[in-house]
Amino acid sequence: MLKQRMLKQRIAFLILSIISIGILISMGSIFAIIFVNGFSVLNWNFLTSITSFDFKGMPHGGIGPAIIGTFMVTGLGLAFAVPVGVISGIFLSEYKNRGKLFNFLRMMVANLAGVPSVVHGLFGLAVFVVLFRFGFSILSSALTLSILALPIIIMTTENAMRDVPNELREGAFALGSKRWQSALMVVFPVSLPKVLTGIILASARIAGETAPILFTGATLYLAHFPTALNQQFMALPYTIYGLMTTSINIEASTNFAYGIAFVLIALITLMNITVMIFRSIKRKMEV
Repeated sequence: MLKQRMLKQRIAFLILSIISIGILISMGSIFAIIFVNGFSVLNWNFLTSITSFDFKGMPHGGIGPAIIGTFMVTGLGLAFAVPVGVISGIFLSEYKNRGKLFNFLRMMVANLAGVPSVVHGLFGLAVFVVLFRFGFSILSSALTLSILALPIIIMTTENAMRDVPNELREGAFALGSKRWQSALMVVFPVSLPKVLTGIILASARIAGETAPILFTGATLYLAHFPTALNQQFMALPYTIYGLMTTSINIEASTNFAYGIAFVLIALITLMNITVMIFRSIKRKMEV
């Protein structure tokens, strides 16, 4: 029996190892293709100038407005989503034994995480663009993306708060702290590194979304850099989509799109590294 168990264990480890290696090879191949094809078109003009199209629909110039638009809509979306998501996650974690209402809210958050992004786009179109009359703008897109990011931030915050030992809560209660004081001043600071991980995942998710901004404010061409929240904007993922679906010269557009994809991955990686450095500094300060 022991030999059979050992054999099954080795087979299971072998299968998992093969699957893991296959995933790593696939991801590495994707990044390698994007790097090889995208790096060749990178230059200062490509990163800073305005995109233009000739009479054949071929792209020229650069993606400066798309980079700025991506930063603006992602940053504003996180500015809306992070406070609401963190507070909601703390609420669901620290008041988890309060009855069926909280179980219903937790279930709705999980369901919201599974809603396709195109549905979020239609919701943003109906509510922010039409009902609230924000129009096709950065503000409408940012609000739509914030709803898309909320489930990730809420669930990550809730799980991070639950992982904090109860001894810290009991110690805070013994010193006379109320539940909300214990949650905000004792438990949350300990769980902050894991909360930042959820924010990293949310930022990467909304920065690469196309469908929500497609319905709420993104445009393929903009002759200037965005300067106000009520303007339409260019974004890196939507520019890739537009080039590959509207251009006549697919080969030229593909090279341009590879360059945009490379920049998008680089920007997301830069945001992740920034938050990871902050998280590392926070941990060292706690030690």
